[in-house]
Amino acid sequence: IHIPFSKESELINMIIECCSQERTFLRYYGLIGARFCLLDNRWRDAFLEAFEAQYTTIHRLETNKLRNVAKLFAHLLHTDAVPWSCLSVIHLNEDETTSSSRIFVKILIQEMAEAIGIARLKQRLETDEPVVPIWFQGMFPRDDVRKTRYAINFFTSIGLGPLTDGLREFLKNAPRLILAKAQAAAAARKNDDDSSVSSSSSSSSSSDSSSSSSSFSSSSYTSSSTFSSSSDDTGSSSESSSSSSSSRSSRRRYRRRRQQRQRSPSSRNDRPKSHEKRKDVVEQQRSQNQKKSDGNSKRRDGKTYNNDRDHSKDSIHSSEDSRERREKRRIEKKSN
Repeated sequence: IHIPFSKESELINMIIECCSQERTFLRYYGLIGARFCLLDNRWRDAFLEAFEAQYTTIHRLETNKLRNVAKLFAHLLHTDAVPWSCLSVIHLNEDETTSSSRIFVKILIQEMAEAIGIARLKQRLETDEPVVPIWFQGMFPRDDVRKTRYAINFFTSIGLGPLTDGLREFLKNAPRLILAKAQAAAAARKNDDDSSVSSSSSSSSSSDSSSSSSSFSSSSYTSSSTFSSSSDDTGSSSESSSSSSSSRSSRRRYRRRRQQRQRSPSSRNDRPKSHEKRKDVVEQQRSQNQKKSDGNSKRRDGKTYNNDRDHSKDSIHSSEDSRERREKRRIEKKSN
């Protein structure tokens, strides 16, 4: 096949799309993909890129397409046509997965376990090689206890509990590991504080030396300034004496005026008592108003009394009329 470089993704995407369109998974597409990966490394790299793209956009596929794509990549993985480093894309936790991605991972791992067996799959996932465990850190997280529990529950629910034996041991020893990490962090902070204190002490010693030199220079400056100020004080003393004499004279005048006011209290009593006159006028007006209000109230009381008396008379007359009418009615009834 003569396909130019950097166009490998077109052929790989065509194979994946044709596989997803089938009603059920056909092993034919898995064999074609494995054959391309064994021909040249560029086809293998193209399948790695396609795996990452399909996993990130797996929520766009229907259930049937999702199942076929997962089985295709499971075939490529258990035949070692594609390196297992592509599984580093999977981060199995509650925050970074969706329902579609969890279904994809479930079908992928179950197909691999059926093809090569759970024991061999566990052996491949728990190898002692230094690079391989990095590929599966997302699927078997150990950086957070909450993520570890989620991964254990996930694999146990899909029937692959033996794969989580290492996570269970880690979860048992997690409190000790957390304490060890906390102690290490506290020790590192203490070392940082000690280094900062030593640096601050060195800076303070340097500042003390600089301050001593500055104090020596300032003392020489003050001695020269005192000598110059003594010559200026002789000229300013004459001005201050003149100002002090003027202030004394003003104080004497103020005292004289105050004494004169205290000696003549009769002048204050001779002033017109306008305020007292106003008070008398106001009291007279109040008394007149009270007299008028008392007279009006008496008149009103007399009127109300007369009105009540007239009302009582009217009520008496009306009662008499009603009696006469009743008697007339009785007489008429007897006559009839």
